[in-house]
Amino acid sequence: MKITEVECILLTVPAKWAAGVRAQNFSLVRVKTDAGIVGWGETLAGYYVPEIVPALVAHYREVVLGRNPLEINRLWQEMFVKSVRWGHTGTAITVLGAIEMALWDILGRALGVPVSQLLGGAIHDRMRCYASTGAPAYPFQRTLDHAKELADQGFTALKTGQGLLGRPQPLAVAPFVEQERAKIAALRQALGADVDLMLDPATPFSRSPWPVDLALQIVKALDDFNLLWVEQPLLQTNVDDYVRLRQFVRTPLAAGENGTTLHDFKLFLEKRAIDVVQPDAAWCGGIGEMVRIIAAAEARDMRVAPHCFSSAVGLAANYHVAFATRSCFIVELPTSSNPMVRDLITSIFPYKNGYLSPSQAPGLGVEITDEMIARYPFVPGTGMSHARSPYPKPVPEGFVERLASESLLPW
Repeated sequence: MKITEVECILLTVPAKWAAGVRAQNFSLVRVKTDAGIVGWGETLAGYYVPEIVPALVAHYREVVLGRNPLEINRLWQEMFVKSVRWGHTGTAITVLGAIEMALWDILGRALGVPVSQLLGGAIHDRMRCYASTGAPAYPFQRTLDHAKELADQGFTALKTGQGLLGRPQPLAVAPFVEQERAKIAALRQALGADVDLMLDPATPFSRSPWPVDLALQIVKALDDFNLLWVEQPLLQTNVDDYVRLRQFVRTPLAAGENGTTLHDFKLFLEKRAIDVVQPDAAWCGGIGEMVRIIAAAEARDMRVAPHCFSSAVGLAANYHVAFATRSCFIVELPTSSNPMVRDLITSIFPYKNGYLSPSQAPGLGVEITDEMIARYPFVPGTGMSHARSPYPKPVPEGFVERLASESLLPW
């Protein structure tokens, strides 16, 4: 079998969140073979800077064209060598990983087995999943109502963001700490003790990320609520700040969604700077690199909760790894109404009462049709670029209206 084509496919899809509708971008990679088997991969870079992805796919295409798609490790290494001078980490690795993901899809389809079987088989009969309520809105009752809706859908774990939209962030430390404490207290009172809660300050998105002294005060104020974790309370660039924070708080710390390759995780693991490791196959460098990161975490008896925030293609890659990993105890299930995400992924990994069941479909199991591709053409300038941080550019004028007139909205 030989690779005959590697294509980048950009899509812009309407996503309905609790706070409204916005455009969401997906960057997919389709790898074709002379045997007629097609594999799909995804890079989360397309969520932010989709315009960059096609050029990187074209670069790596020249490495793998005409090659055997089943030699996954060899091709990953050769692609890595071809960009090691300028792309040994970051966006280049996420695109490289999308191509590698598609090769796992091809291998599973060729053998007629799910990717989890290629990794040794599913070790979990079901996988607990959590929902994200997003950045809380002010007045806070809207977020509480949304959280209750998610709990009614069976979720037994919910994650919320920092801050209150529509209200200026307090400048003084005391009201800032009280703001975060009051938010978690309200969620705990509304949902009870049987629902796990997590806080995600979304530090990489913030114009004013928490310094370690502020994070220390906030997380200590939350210790009595027994959170499942606080996620990335600090920038990922200073592992020593995580070490300091972890020494003085009881609440577990989670991080890793921004890491590309095992080397980005190395110091965090060696120094036990975090408690929960969060690699993402659509970001860290593909399925094989995610497996290596998890193996390093397991060698230190650390738990794993993959970051999952892509289309069904990237989600499937993460879920297959999760089901085949003994240290993985929970996964994220995006809750937006979006034709490329929840309905599509739960048709492959059935959802019931807060748990996913393993997929039995060959490969990743996701089928992206030509109809889907034609229905949601890419709209330039809609990426959630951090140049427009902390929130994405508004939905393009007429975008939702056009989709509604063509009956293309998923709700």
